[in-house]
Amino acid sequence: MNIKRTALISAFAVAILSPLLAGNASANNISSSWIIDQQTKSRLFVGGYDKEKKRLYLGWQITLKDGWKTYWRSPGDAGLPPRWTWAQNRNIQNISVKWPAPKLLHIFNMDTYVYYHEVVLPITMEVSDVTKPTSIMLNLEYMICAEICIPKEGRYRLDIPDLDHIDVSFFQKAQLDRHRALVPTIISGDTINVQLDTENTLLIDLPADFKPVDDIIIEGPDGLLFGRPKLGDITDRNRFTASYRGNQAITGQQVTLTLLLEDGTARETTVTVQPPKPNKKPN
Repeated sequence: MNIKRTALISAFAVAILSPLLAGNASANNISSSWIIDQQTKSRLFVGGYDKEKKRLYLGWQITLKDGWKTYWRSPGDAGLPPRWTWAQNRNIQNISVKWPAPKLLHIFNMDTYVYYHEVVLPITMEVSDVTKPTSIMLNLEYMICAEICIPKEGRYRLDIPDLDHIDVSFFQKAQLDRHRALVPTIISGDTINVQLDTENTLLIDLPADFKPVDDIIIEGPDGLLFGRPKLGDITDRNRFTASYRGNQAITGQQVTLTLLLEDGTARETTVTVQPPKPNKKPN
């Protein structure tokens, strides 16, 4: 009899609590609708909120079918980066997109930087007034490739009526935090030397105690394109050479270096290109 009574009570509790739990989960999962097609599904979601700093932490998430890839902010020798348009945002300012370290793809004698399978791009934005409703609208153009390349466009919307009582999903927070940890750590470039060597070659010297580097991605001003850096001497793991081309002088320009380390982590820094040493003139 006690067993039957316990079973009835349990069943009653499940019947009563299930809709409540489902409602709470729905309230916590602050997300746009999924955009789903034959190759991808994507969405924009909230993964955190800092009331004191008035910051919302979002993620743009894309899942790709096997064999497909999409591109990093600087694709390399091929591909197109995502193009962001924040249209009709309400109560939002100072939007910043972060980029987890990409993978190198070498194909047809070209180097490109891509994401496979799934990636979440972390987005930080500031709320103008925490007492007002917040609306976020993103139009995003991006490209995916396999044997062929297909341009994609997604339109995502988030409405947050009450920031004072926002309750972020634990699972969405964990998902965003996992990809935020993959964003390169910003470091000082004071101990890194980037110097013009010849007319179309840079020297990159890293500190002697720097962790072993697997690859370096160079980004510079528009009009300058950089080849993949190579070790200048296989016995010196801290000196790289990189070719570049463009129609403007490079000395005095700032370049961004993304250093992909052999341990799987990444660093990012900005360095000013120095002129050649006095005893070495460019050709």
